Amino acid sequence: MTSVLPWTAPEVPAASGTEALAAEWVRPYNQAHHLARARDWLVWLVPDAPAELRIAALTHDIERMFPGGPALDHATTDWDSPFYLYPHMLRSAEIVGFWLAGLDTASLDIAEVRRLVGLHEVGGLNGADEVQAADSLSYLETLAGLTASWVSSGSCSRDKGIAKLTYMAGRVRVPAAREPVAALLEWATGQLPEEDR
Repeated sequence: MTSVLPWTAPEVPAASGTEALAAEWVRPYNQAHHLARARDWLVWLVPDAPAELRIAALTHDIERMFPGGPALDHATTDWDSPFYLYPHMLRSAEIVGFWLAGLDTASLDIAEVRRLVGLHEVGGLNGADEVQAADSLSYLETLAGLTASWVSSGSCSRDKGIAKLTYMAGRVRVPAAREPVAALLEWATGQLPEEDR
């Protein structure tokens, strides 16, 4: 098990305005670092990313900060289960949209942020693939330890943990992300504990 990351995107300070407010809004979330790094990876992939893309990357999983969301059984549910992914994406998009609607965001296209958040697990056109790739890169970088904890606690098998990491890497369609995602997948897989035989 090695702890040296093979690849990292530079940290990007939150821009002023709504993006800075979003960075503060997500700060209490226990996976806020994953969200911030998703934004950093998004900016690495799309250096001139508009605010809508940056805010979508920064808030994409926010529904998990609020009770009552969809739950996933790590041992038995497929990682790509639409019965989990779609409620997760749509609930995050709805929460982000309500939060943005309460701000003075005249220059921000709230519907576009909602669309991007609502597609972050599956990707799509006009920036959605980039948000998805940024989420995957950040997951492999920042949440390999979480996946390892599922394995070590018995919440899922090592094979199931490997499947999660492989799934996150395999869904990336942005060519610029292929090299770092391959390196991060290898590193993240190495973080998983061996199962007792």
